[in-house]
Amino acid sequence: MIRKICIVFFIISIMFFIDTKAEEFAPVATAVAQFLEIGLGARATGMGEAVTAITNDAGSVFWNPAGLADVDGRSLFSAYNTWPAGISIGGLSAAMKLGNIGTFAVSTVYLVTDDMEITTIDFPEGTGEYFNISNYSLGLTYSRYLTDKVSVGVTTKLVHEGYWDYSYSSWAIDLGTLYRTGFRGLNIAMSILNFGPEVKFSGNYIDYSDDKSYAADPQKPKTFDKYSLPVNFRFGVSMYLIDTDIHRLISAFDMVHPNNNLEQYNLGFEYSMNKMFYLRSGYRFNTDEGGLSLGAGIDLKMGESLNLRTDYSYADMGILKSIHRFSLGIDF
Repeated sequence: MIRKICIVFFIISIMFFIDTKAEEFAPVATAVAQFLEIGLGARATGMGEAVTAITNDAGSVFWNPAGLADVDGRSLFSAYNTWPAGISIGGLSAAMKLGNIGTFAVSTVYLVTDDMEITTIDFPEGTGEYFNISNYSLGLTYSRYLTDKVSVGVTTKLVHEGYWDYSYSSWAIDLGTLYRTGFRGLNIAMSILNFGPEVKFSGNYIDYSDDKSYAADPQKPKTFDKYSLPVNFRFGVSMYLIDTDIHRLISAFDMVHPNNNLEQYNLGFEYSMNKMFYLRSGYRFNTDEGGLSLGAGIDLKMGESLNLRTDYSYADMGILKSIHRFSLGIDF
């Protein structure tokens, strides 16, 4: 069954690669559920999101579910982002390894905002009514090793997005593979995230740019078009530049093919001392705003079986405000 999943994953990857390479412009505003594209986890974002080939804890479900196979025992992960315009986004995941059966995880991503006042053409200063945003996903992930070097993972998830009276619910899947060559920590990985059917918001609306809808008497509401989810194909490699008992330096590179933008490239580095203290840096190329990111973390072993990880990252967002991310991981 897992080998069949790998074959399907490979075929979908090739088809998606060919389709995105055919695009000669940035097809922005053609996908919904944009909150699924916001990077979660301070380790990942501190390295410029170049983590497809190195993710290895419960947070793997947000980047490459195949990395979940490296969880030993039980693992908890929590991430929180401050985002422009008073938006907050976070993620939670819990993973458990069940021997040779594999590793299972449950996860969620959520986006919340403060209440926003409704404005119209007739009441540009506000109508006195308010609305909020309700966006989230709920996922179930399974990952295991096929060989001693190759792991695969798959996530099935519910995606919900709602604005005022307009919303939809749909399903999506994430697929991932991770190959550990054993040579200087060289890893090669691929993942496809948010692959699912087109969706359509419920309800109807008045199109104020169309006289037939707005100026008609009576006004003629329109229904929403169908939109795709933000599918991302990721290919990543990583390698140790330094690997001693005390010092380790990892370099990582990701190539990202989104279905709603141009191809992007991420480069990241992580330095660790005694596998306890971490410094990170990264850069995202071909992005609309910003690119540079920095981060730090600490990994504390508390007894024989309890491990606590805390991470922080900073990202430059250009004309937007800088982004601060925090994450916490517990292994036991």
